[in-house]
Amino acid sequence: MKPKHRNLLIGLLVLIVAVLILFPQWVKEEITTHKTLIRFWNGFTGPDGRTMVKMVKQFNAENHDVEVLMQRMDWSTYYNKLFIAGMGDRAPHVFIIHTDALERYVGAKFVRTIDDMIESSNGIDVNDLDANVWKATERDGKHFALPLDIHLMGMYYNRKLFREAGIVDDRGNPRPPTNREEFLDAAIKLTKDIDGDGKTDQWGFVFTNFIMNVYTVMNQYGGTFFNEDYTESTINNQANIDALQYCVDLIRKYKVAPSPEDVDSWIGFRQGKVGMVFHGIFMVADLDRQKDLDYGAAPAPLLGIKPAVWAGSHNLCLRSNLTEKELDASWRFIKFLSENSLDWAEGGQVPIRKSLRDTDRFRGMTAQREFAKQIPYAVYMPSVPFGFEFSGEFSLALERALRGRTSPKEALDVANKNINKIIEHYEETYKDYR
Repeated sequence: MKPKHRNLLIGLLVLIVAVLILFPQWVKEEITTHKTLIRFWNGFTGPDGRTMVKMVKQFNAENHDVEVLMQRMDWSTYYNKLFIAGMGDRAPHVFIIHTDALERYVGAKFVRTIDDMIESSNGIDVNDLDANVWKATERDGKHFALPLDIHLMGMYYNRKLFREAGIVDDRGNPRPPTNREEFLDAAIKLTKDIDGDGKTDQWGFVFTNFIMNVYTVMNQYGGTFFNEDYTESTINNQANIDALQYCVDLIRKYKVAPSPEDVDSWIGFRQGKVGMVFHGIFMVADLDRQKDLDYGAAPAPLLGIKPAVWAGSHNLCLRSNLTEKELDASWRFIKFLSENSLDWAEGGQVPIRKSLRDTDRFRGMTAQREFAKQIPYAVYMPSVPFGFEFSGEFSLALERALRGRTSPKEALDVANKNINKIIEHYEETYKDYR
């Protein structure tokens, strides 16, 4: 063979080998290039975040044409960052918004309606969703989010302390209270000076999150917070005053709960020094990791005239200006999370898909199952564009009253005055906001 032909053949062989070696990488890069990138923001920085990371990885593994990139940040800064991103047209494709915060982002036109996606061939049967939870995402007849869960407040109780106090049924099992009389009776029996030094060592009840706890009692008393069109605060109505007075009485009159500054409520419960607490279902992950605490979970007792319990929801929202390709990928991701929300529930949530709750797997989640009984009378915080400011004033009023710095009426009167100033400011500044 002539040298020229031999060199040509060698060159051809080198080219063939190079193609065989690099072809898989070229294919991989080509596939990656054609993936639809979806950015997903949330505030799941705790154990729930690890659960969500696993779910995102599973979706990506099952959908080779989509790549979901999840960014987590603290809830304390999350909403401001999300709002600023929306103003600059840099909002993520999919993001989480709590039900009581939805109004602000819908009003700013950052959130896309999802009714057309729900009704599409790749939609979801809304009859499988809890009606009141689904209704809470509606504005002017349109739905702006798909709820992933409902995280309700309920009661956790120390089963060991209940047995020691004789709060048991006919078979000797701890019997959680279901009404006002049973609750107070249990709290009195559970409150003890164990070492006889004149100081309480074990409390029957403690206040954890002020808003969750007292908002529940206020709603059970039939209290209101705004007039029908949210243009005036009614937080200082008599029902709310009476409800807050009852909460104060648990500390000052009945002495079955400590003043908030005297105890770390949740740690006290985990240490076995508290008989009962009201808190969210999302705390169950902490309790399940603690093997030396024999705890039970139950619906919150009826302390007023009608059933009600604080609740929140993580809602899956879509950016308002998605392209057709982005919309398809984002909706597939949202639907995947919804249909696999039993995985999410394991971390301390309650799915709103009725079909998922009607499974042996969910029935095996004791706390979630008990808290889910309250869904029909769950109450969200008022969804107003000034929700953060409202919560701040509400929380301050509750703290002042529970700490004994002022009377319930005085605390709520001050809050009412300040909230009406906030409403007036919003009406003047954002006349076209609604």
